Amino acid sequence: MTDVSAQAAVQSREPLNDLQTRLLAQKTLLISELAEAIDNHFNNVMMSVTSYAELELKKASATGRRNLEQLLNRANHAARLVQKLLAFSRTRTLVPRLLEVNDVITSTAELLQQVLGERIHLELNLQEDLPRVKADAVSLEELFLTLAIHARNAMNGAGKFSLGIKVIGVPQDMPADGTLPRGQYVMCCISDSSSGMQTSSSTEPAASHNLRSSLALATVHTIVRESNGIIRMTGEPGRQMRLNIYLPAVECEILTEASEPIEKPCTAKTILVVDDDDAVRIPAAEFLKMEGFKVLQAKTGPEAIHIASQNRSPLDLLIADIFMPAMTGRQLAKELGEAHPALKVLLMSGDASESSQMGKNTAIGILQKPFRLDKLNQKIRTLLQV
Repeated sequence: MTDVSAQAAVQSREPLNDLQTRLLAQKTLLISELAEAIDNHFNNVMMSVTSYAELELKKASATGRRNLEQLLNRANHAARLVQKLLAFSRTRTLVPRLLEVNDVITSTAELLQQVLGERIHLELNLQEDLPRVKADAVSLEELFLTLAIHARNAMNGAGKFSLGIKVIGVPQDMPADGTLPRGQYVMCCISDSSSGMQTSSSTEPAASHNLRSSLALATVHTIVRESNGIIRMTGEPGRQMRLNIYLPAVECEILTEASEPIEKPCTAKTILVVDDDDAVRIPAAEFLKMEGFKVLQAKTGPEAIHIASQNRSPLDLLIADIFMPAMTGRQLAKELGEAHPALKVLLMSGDASESSQMGKNTAIGILQKPFRLDKLNQKIRTLLQV
């Protein structure tokens, strides 16, 4: 009878776990859809705040400039934090690039501490002068945040979360398991003060925690695999365990610092700015006029086509939001490109992975919202070579 009861209990838990998995998947989908809905609106709001502040900055006194710079810095900081959350909550295209893992960690440190809470100490041990790795920065941020959340749950909200970064060579510093291919790696060592990276219990709340743990570790394994890395667990169950992540160092590719553009007279270049949000379009247009450009404005794609047809001088540059009603930025660029073969295009988007090819005769740039107007100016001068 006891065996039958135990078997019935196990079978009753299996449908519950399946239900929990489905509910979690539905919740994730809802969060993703919500993120997509607010993404463009949020970026436009932040663009309006920073753009008007930058316009005032050009006219402000020394004291006023300091205050406005602080406002811009905090607004940009807020935008970066929200962008991280939006990126984590939705399906996105990976953008692998050369980066320093230390930079990813330091830019995420504040958010890591917020996730861990006040009762968990965040300990960072970062080796200086590390080689670069090739990975998607947002995915690495998600990896560290996922591990921090998992550690917080395992420690019941109190303890220490340690994150160390160093470079190792194989076979010079070969790990105990000896399974890493030859080469140089940036090793990320993650540990916490719990009894282990995974916990288990027969109670129902713990079973729910185990479900979350398995999903968290699956996320970690996926991100490491997408970064061409290898993951290893060291230690013994029931004692403190450490997770080691090995990311291949990239030696053959060297990043060069972009030199500051030398601003030249714009020689009355004509720019058409198209965005359905007045708070984004108007300050951008005003700023470009102050920089000496001839600026035309439109709220929609059809309106932009009409204005371009009425303009006697050729258009040099189109600046358009990718997502607009009636006609997208891509469609507008293709339409105007047929009438103006030398037209350069700069698309604005809140999604860093957005890119497109509009034709062989059209030079395309992309700028992620929210951005500073001085960055817009640099991008324009690069495209127009002025």
